[in-house]
This record gives sequence, C-alpha cells and structure tokens, in this order.
Amino acid sequence: MPKALPPGGTSPESAAGPNTPQPRQSVQSISGRSSETTTGPNTRQPRQSVQSIIRALEILEALGSAGRATGITDIAEEVNLPLPTVHRILGTLVGAGYVTQTPRRLYALGARLITLAHYAGGALGVALRPYLAKVVEATGESASIAMLDQDFARYISHVPTEYSTRMNAEVGNRVSLHATGVGKAILSALSEGEVKSILARYDLRRFTPHTVTDPAAMLEELERCQQAGFAMDREEHEIGTLCVAMPIPGSLPLAISVSGPPSRLTDQVIEGVALPALRQAIAELTPVIAAAMAEG
Repeated sequence: MPKALPPGGTSPESAAGPNTPQPRQSVQSISGRSSETTTGPNTRQPRQSVQSIIRALEILEALGSAGRATGITDIAEEVNLPLPTVHRILGTLVGAGYVTQTPRRLYALGARLITLAHYAGGALGVALRPYLAKVVEATGESASIAMLDQDFARYISHVPTEYSTRMNAEVGNRVSLHATGVGKAILSALSEGEVKSILARYDLRRFTPHTVTDPAAMLEELERCQQAGFAMDREEHEIGTLCVAMPIPGSLPLAISVSGPPSRLTDQVIEGVALPALRQAIAELTPVIAAAMAEG
C-alpha cells in the first residue's frame, strides 16, 4: 500500500487532540513516521486529511475482519472512534461504493473493493508467472498461485500445461477453501482461531464424493497439512483433477500449487518432482513478494 505522507513529511497523528483515539498500528504504519508535533497555519488541513484516510482504512479493515454485515456501534467500538466520526466516514465510503449498507442499516464491504483486489492480485500475479513457468517445466503440469479472498481462494497467477487437458484455474477465478489444494494450504497457514471463524460461517459444500464436508474432519485434515507441509486435493473439487499445494510464507495468505490428472500426478511424481519444484519456487518467489509488499 502506498505510503501516505502530507507535505513536509508531517505525521498525521499530531492533528489529534489529547482525547482523540489514535489509529491502530496496522494502519498507522502507512505514514511511515512516528508521532511528531508540527505547528503552523498551513499544516493543519493536510494532517487532518491524512488522518481521515487512515480512519477510513481502519473502518474497512474492521468490516473485512468481521466477515459479516456489522452495525455502526460495533464498528465504532472496534476502531475506537466516536459514532459521529464513523457515521461520516461510512457515508463517504458508501457513496463511493467501497461499503454497502443493508436495509437493516448494517454495513459491509462494497463490490468496488473486489475490482481493486483483482487489480492488485493481477499485478502481483504477472510478476510471479516466471516462477510458475519453472514449475510447469519441471513437472509438466499446470501451476497456479492463489490468494485468500474473504472466504474463498482467488487465483492471481496461472501457467497452464501444454497438455490438452487443462485445469480450471484461470486468473480471477474464485474457488472453495475446503475442497481445493490451494484453499487448504492457505487455511493450514492461518491461526486456529481464524480457521474456526471461517468454518463457522462457511458452507462446506460437497462437490464430489471425495469432498470433506464435516468441520471437525476438516480441522483434522488441516492439521495433517501442517505436519506434512503441503495440502492435497484428491478429486475433491473436480473428478479427474488432483492438486498438491503449499502455503507461501509471508504477510499475504498465498498458496502455490501443481494440478493434473491422477494418471500423471502419481504419488511418486508428487514426492519426487512436484514437491521439490514447489519448494524451489517458494524459495525464489518469497523474497520477490516481500520486496513487492515493501515497495507497495
């Protein structure tokens, strides 16, 4: 995310009075500076503008982490801001399409954020394609990278195999978390609390006879994934498609995978070819992702 500094590099926190709640650290880092005090008639408005942006981002983060439509009182408590301030910012975000208001006067993230997320993921996905190409060259099978998108996994980069049979992993597609290799790999890297929160509101839909649809069984499956260091989709999302995936370490919830038919992606190929190729790709692309996040 771009660093937001007012002219002169002044920190936004200085615009707040002694009783004004301070932004949470996760968003405060946008300013890139510690709290400073600056005086002068020309500095007040820029500081207030940046502080409003930070507060708006805090509200968006609160809505995202809630995972459901939320009332204004709960939002205000979460971000530690006065109700009038939250109401004013929500009105602006609703008008811009970044937040939506339900008939019951609850608030949720708006559809316009989906477009932004798609652009962000697409830019990163283009940078990661060369590393997926190496995986495809080593395995002869399709390779993909997916990112957690609310309660789904969204493909942000994909390199297909030269075989005529290709997997349904086009960039931008969203797939289930519980029935795909990338989805289970992403879940396996989350905290137990985050996983249970997702499963509590998540429909474990049955796609094939092999799909795991019991939450307790899914938790056991994720524990096995953590111990093994990789996740498997054994025709759980689509008959005729097998997938092996690994989480990518870092601040973004990402996973990389190799997909193919069981006739080609045998246990021997997975152990001897696919997993080594995925580990090598992770070792090479992890610093690339970290650098992209630092620059962004």
